[in-house]
Amino acid sequence: MDNYKKSVLPSGVTVCSEFIPSAYSVVIGIYITVGSRDEDEKKAGISHFIEHSVFKGTKNRSEREISLAIESKGGYLNASTSREWTSLYVHVLPEEVNVAFDILADLVENPQFSEDGLERERSVILQEIKMFKDSPESLLFDYTFKTTFGEDHPLSRLILGDFETVQNINREDIIKFWDKSWTSNRIFVSAAGKIEHKNLCDLVGRKINRKKGNAFKREFSFIESKKMNTIAKAELNHKYVALSFPSFYYQHDLRFALLVSGTILGSGMSSLLFQKLRQDLSYVYEVSTFNEFFSDTGIFGIYFSTDEKKLQDALNATRDLLASLDFTEEEIASAKERLRGNIKISLEDSGNRMERNVKEEIYKGERSSIDYLLECIESVSMEEVNRVVENYLNPDNFALTVLGEDDNVSW
Repeated sequence: MDNYKKSVLPSGVTVCSEFIPSAYSVVIGIYITVGSRDEDEKKAGISHFIEHSVFKGTKNRSEREISLAIESKGGYLNASTSREWTSLYVHVLPEEVNVAFDILADLVENPQFSEDGLERERSVILQEIKMFKDSPESLLFDYTFKTTFGEDHPLSRLILGDFETVQNINREDIIKFWDKSWTSNRIFVSAAGKIEHKNLCDLVGRKINRKKGNAFKREFSFIESKKMNTIAKAELNHKYVALSFPSFYYQHDLRFALLVSGTILGSGMSSLLFQKLRQDLSYVYEVSTFNEFFSDTGIFGIYFSTDEKKLQDALNATRDLLASLDFTEEEIASAKERLRGNIKISLEDSGNRMERNVKEEIYKGERSSIDYLLECIESVSMEEVNRVVENYLNPDNFALTVLGEDDNVSW
């Protein structure tokens, strides 16, 4: 039985919930459909700055009171910023739902944005950026977006911002962006676990009173991929590599065929890339495919790292593998079964259910049942997979990003 319910309140806020009878807890998230791609380039990182700053105190609670009210009862409170949304979420026991949502709503409705709080959080974010820059994988994927979509594409903007932009964001910028972007028609509330939909809607109706904004629609941005992008990074023992191309938006007809193809190619130890680059040739420790679907486009790629002496050989072997792809019926059937199993296992987690439901509502305007999702994977045809292989997984479609500059590398 599907215990999913959805309501659009008079305020414009979308509320969705999934009651899980066996759950001992509930996860609630508030998603605002504004992220790093929606920012002014000179104010890059402002969405992330706001996400941090709402926790520095509201008109009703101090910074410590916010966290203590949740954590003292064994709950968990956090937030995140992505390229297309900002989210605040809690994981609590059912008897704490009213208090927990009151705090979430307080963060949305009544952030203090004090000068002192903003300056302290600016210092924290600058430390986070430094930590980010010390992580080769994080840096690589940042530059991979620039390679894939072009330097000027909104999806290429840094979610955290950089030192210059974060330093230049002031209190007036914060308040103006929050007031304009955190509007009721951009707010989605999602919950999964031991939760009653009517109670949740009542809470949202009483606690969320943000104004309605203008009709929200992102414009498609021109993609200008590079063929190659090498970035110098001192003191690295490995070269970090991504091969990528712009792929499909969330509702694209071939999205599931790409998931099946990516699973065969680079998901887990049984994948073709792992077997070739690690097991047979010993060029890498890890290798995998990655993909992400957005409102108007997506990204698909291959990731690995290796030492300088094996870099070109690893690239050559990857190119040869891509050029010779010819998936069998057995490989496709196995990939489908693996994807279906992964989805079923992931849905034992209430947080995963909560996020899946809200993503469906944000991108599609409706949430498909789990059975429908599994059916979509099962119905992927050999013809669709062949279209993906021939038209997208051709090695010439991939752009190369290398962290650890190497002037001699080729693709």
